[in-house]
This record gives sequence, C-alpha cells and structure tokens, in this order.
Amino acid sequence: MDMADLKTLNYDDLDNFSKLQKSQRYADIIQKVEEALEKGTVLEYKKLIEDCNQLLVDIENEIVIVHNFIREKYRLKFQELESLVHHPIDYVRVVKRIGNEMDLTLVDLEGLLPSAMIMVVSVTASTTKGNQLPKDVLLKTIDACNRALDLDSARKKVLDFVDYVIVCDTY
Repeated sequence: MDMADLKTLNYDDLDNFSKLQKSQRYADIIQKVEEALEKGTVLEYKKLIEDCNQLLVDIENEIVIVHNFIREKYRLKFQELESLVHHPIDYVRVVKRIGNEMDLTLVDLEGLLPSAMIMVVSVTASTTKGNQLPKDVLLKTIDACNRALDLDSARKKVLDFVDYVIVCDTY
C-alpha cells in the first residue's frame, strides 16, 4: 500500500490495512535480530542487515498508517491534538494516556511531552468541544496505540542490532 492510498482508506478496521506485524517476514527478521542481540553473534549478517534496512522502512510506513488510523478515530475526542503533537509516537503515547478522560488536569503527561507542550495541550483541551469516544472506538484506538508502540519498540530493536553489527565490524 502506498501513501496515496491512505486518503481513500476506510479507517474502521486496522487489520484491513496494517499487516506488517502479522507477516512471516517481519517475524523472521525480528527473531533473527533478537537471537543475534541475545547471543552476541551474527551469522550471515550482511543479508540480515539488508533485510533490517528494508524492515526499518516498512516499520516507518506502518507507523504512519497506524498513526493515521489513530488520528482519524481520536479527532472526535480531541481534534486539535494532532496539530499540537506532531511526532507520531509522541501523539500515540499522549492519546493512550488521555484515553477518554475529559478533564486533562487528571491526566499526567509528564515524561511524554516537554512541560511547555503539556501546558499548551492542557489549555487547548479545556477549550475543545470534543466528545468521549464510544467504547468500541476507544478500544480500537487503544489497540492501535499499542500496535504503534510495539512497532516503535521493534524499530529500536532493529536499530540496536544494526548499531551492534557496525560496532563489532569495526573491531
């Protein structure tokens, strides 16, 4: 799926267009990376590095897709948030933390955003006309947040592996 197709998607079911984490290729590469990091040895690392580079591109694209899904769902609750928190993973963390809470003074965003941004988000939220999400929409949104965070974790793991191989290769 290319990025032009994102505009025409029906954002009702994430599984219809977010397929990377369920692919055998993804599972195989992540397993090899985990084993290599755990054991400290890498066989056939050049091929694995090539696979990792492509997987990193695929992960970034998948994060964009999941982020768009979350934005589409969460607009009903807090439309302005997407213009305030630009980085997809930061946005995902904030959405997950806020959930369906209408009073942001009850939500601790410390550690997710800089203090000045927390203030902007809180003030904006106090003046927004958003509504609580229906339970099914909230569950889909939180599930998508978890997927995005899992993808980000996998991305970091792959990057750690690539860094490890580069360091080992230089000695």
